[in-house]
Amino acid sequence: LSVDTIQGKTTGSKVDISGHVVQVIYAETDTRQVATATSYTDLTGMTATITPFSTSNKILVQVCLNLGHEAVGMNISCQLLRGSTNIFAGTDTSMKQGFIQTECNLGSNFIYEIKNFTATTLDAPATDSAVVYKVQSKVNTAAGTWYMNRNHNNTSSQGTTKSSITLLEIGQ
Repeated sequence: LSVDTIQGKTTGSKVDISGHVVQVIYAETDTRQVATATSYTDLTGMTATITPFSTSNKILVQVCLNLGHEAVGMNISCQLLRGSTNIFAGTDTSMKQGFIQTECNLGSNFIYEIKNFTATTLDAPATDSAVVYKVQSKVNTAAGTWYMNRNHNNTSSQGTTKSSITLLEIGQ
């Protein structure tokens, strides 16, 4: 059997083939967010919603996050959530939980760096209702500021970037 396209039987229906991408949701942001919160805070533009075609399908979640720090000794964490559930953290609950745990310890020259962090996980939400995925961050130390999509120095001669979250529904 050779075909050029596969379409659902009715208008607007999806084709759900095991092992194939059913749909893709992509969100990117070049927002230059600045934060000092010591509790988890949503990152602007780092939220994406997908409505799976089938309850058995899985969602491949890919995060690309670019952060800068302010001060030596400052420590930050980030987490990836499905709704309110952290879906990409270790199981040792005595530790800070998240896919990013980083500390600025490179001295004053660190103000010129933007660090790239990534996370990729295959999630099984077991629903065909809308599912929200988002990234949050917090400062773990008493003081400090982190920056999304820019560095601390933030002058016109310094680079800026984008961060993104991609959701791929994989047919099962």
